[in-house]
Amino acid sequence: MFIMEAFLKIVSQGLFAHKNAYLRDGWNIVDFIVVISSIFEIIVNYLENVNLPEVNYLRTLRVIRPLRSVKRIPSMRRLVTIMLRSLPELANTLVFMLFFFIVFGIVGVQTFHGVIY
Repeated sequence: MFIMEAFLKIVSQGLFAHKNAYLRDGWNIVDFIVVISSIFEIIVNYLENVNLPEVNYLRTLRVIRPLRSVKRIPSMRRLVTIMLRSLPELANTLVFMLFFFIVFGIVGVQTFHGVIY
């Protein structure tokens, strides 16, 4: 069903040529990645006898599929957008925390050896 939906959207909207094309929307890009990884996994599973490397990591992309429902529920879309906008601030907080972990790690190592400089 996902493959058919993506195919019909690509046929009706175009792939990338104009401003309302399928791959000009971020949510459609997520859908496209999920569909392409699913197609690749189906092909690899079909060619099981061929010596190909394991592609079990592609199954983790299936976790992204519930994000497709975010596109259809406006309140969920707003929450996900807010969460994505907060990531830069979380990165700043992470750097601040790492600084304190390093400082207290150095103090802890110095105290463990019985010498405080």
